[in-house]
Amino acid sequence: MAFNYIVSPKVFKALQTVDISELSKFTTKEIRPILPCLVRMSLISPLDSTKECAEGRKVILTLLSGIEWVNTIVALLSIDFHGLELDVKKEQMLRQKQGSTASDSALVQVPDGLSLEFERTDSTRRLRLVLYEILMIQFQRSSGESFLRQSDIFDNSVYIPEICDVINIALAELPALLSVQDMAETLLRVKHGPEIICWMVANAPDTFNEVTTSLITNADTRDEDNGGSRIRAQTLNMLCQMNPSQALAVRAKCVEMCRMPALAVTLTLEHAGRGQRFDGKSGDVVAFVSGLLLGNDQQVRNWFASFVRSRQKQRHRESSATMQALRDELIHHLQAMTLFSVDNRLPDSCVVQASALLRLYCALRGIAGTKFQEEEISLIVQLVTSHPPPSPA
Repeated sequence: MAFNYIVSPKVFKALQTVDISELSKFTTKEIRPILPCLVRMSLISPLDSTKECAEGRKVILTLLSGIEWVNTIVALLSIDFHGLELDVKKEQMLRQKQGSTASDSALVQVPDGLSLEFERTDSTRRLRLVLYEILMIQFQRSSGESFLRQSDIFDNSVYIPEICDVINIALAELPALLSVQDMAETLLRVKHGPEIICWMVANAPDTFNEVTTSLITNADTRDEDNGGSRIRAQTLNMLCQMNPSQALAVRAKCVEMCRMPALAVTLTLEHAGRGQRFDGKSGDVVAFVSGLLLGNDQQVRNWFASFVRSRQKQRHRESSATMQALRDELIHHLQAMTLFSVDNRLPDSCVVQASALLRLYCALRGIAGTKFQEEEISLIVQLVTSHPPPSPA
């Protein structure tokens, strides 16, 4: 059974803006990822005592009525979190102690088959089992073990919705012990990690910037094509698809930190694609890449030029496909410009765009050392030999 729980951008935005009327329009499947947040909103007494807030809670309760998953989440909220917090602290200390084994645990008596135990046990023990696994992965992460970790619980897609519920409730109820940034880094190391992280952020929309910044900050600056870096980029891309209004902010953070250039290019191309679909605009591909290569920041210029050069030499790498996609997009821009050229004459409305495009290609050749393909050379020559209209001077 494939795990295919994608958080809709509309659902994310509705929860982010607390648009109750909009939330009430979604189907059960659409709101499934954010059920933990909705259940907490409906059960926990709010500070706002206005009539509007009370009406909103009624709408949420109506929305939740009849959804089978709600009872499980309510049971999770009924756990003794004070006792659990003490046990989590003991578990963390135990993991730091030298000589401790996987079977040593203050949270649970570790069974032989975690998946079977998770399936047939109660909510309290499920929460403890998930926390045990997460703390174990955190320990292995700090000890430098292999990136992806096999897990009886996390590897099975059937359990993912319940795991997401458990994680979201644990983060909400144990904020002093579990941080969303550490949780995101840990979840990168399990199967279905990107999807779980999206659910986690969807239930706490205000953590979006914290999580994305943390993921970018901890990215590998040397190798963007190893397994961990690919999963990290996939996660960030999925988060941006869930919250497209922040995609360019994430891109800006990549540039600011000089990390994940392939992701920055991918987000730029996706932004251009969205612009063409919705308003016919071609995005800011030319302006963005020109800014990187011709801007005043020497570090950014070297960072991106190095990325372009390395991807030319290592064409088999996954991020090389991203670079090729960028070149294909720029070719589309060249083709669009040459279509306007009639008898080697450019209309006045295209002169600025054509000049910017040629300027970018000069930067790609001179600064980033790009070797142009035959199609690119032909189109560039065609554009260079197109004359702008005579000026009044």
